[in-house]
Amino acid sequence: MNTARITKRRALAVTAVGGLLAGAVAVLSPAQATEGSSCTPKRVTVYPGDGLTHVRWGEVNFEVTVCPKEDSSSWDTNASAATNGTGTAIGYLLGSASLRTTSTVEKNKTQSATYTGSFTVKDCAPGVGWPCARTYKVDVGFALITNKNSGKTRLIYGGGIESTMPRGMALYRTP
Repeated sequence: MNTARITKRRALAVTAVGGLLAGAVAVLSPAQATEGSSCTPKRVTVYPGDGLTHVRWGEVNFEVTVCPKEDSSSWDTNASAATNGTGTAIGYLLGSASLRTTSTVEKNKTQSATYTGSFTVKDCAPGVGWPCARTYKVDVGFALITNKNSGKTRLIYGGGIESTMPRGMALYRTP
């Protein structure tokens, strides 16, 4: 009889632990599925540089975390600008990167968002980084269209849409 009681208690303990684990997995699974598997980061990178020599002064990254199951107006955005050694040496410093959503569209099978990424190029004393004579503002436009069912996302790159950069400066898509 004692053996039967011990076996029954062990079975109850194993069942209770199994139930707790199953409950914990059920609570964690929806959050992990939303953040981990269905959302993907999409990045647009531009390289400001010289239009004649094709030398790049650094890179500007615009990143959007696309979640096909969420409204496109709630997709996370991030922007960063980094000047490389060449840019620092000749006095062109990149900064003030930002990314804003300009419009969103929701349809039955797709959703999309249009973005304007901005950054500045400062014309400063070479090698020192100050004083700076001028600051140029550059806007870059692009759109992301995602299929709600498959999760596939397409990038439509519009390039520079507004710029105060003087003649001779260019935006490149490859390093």
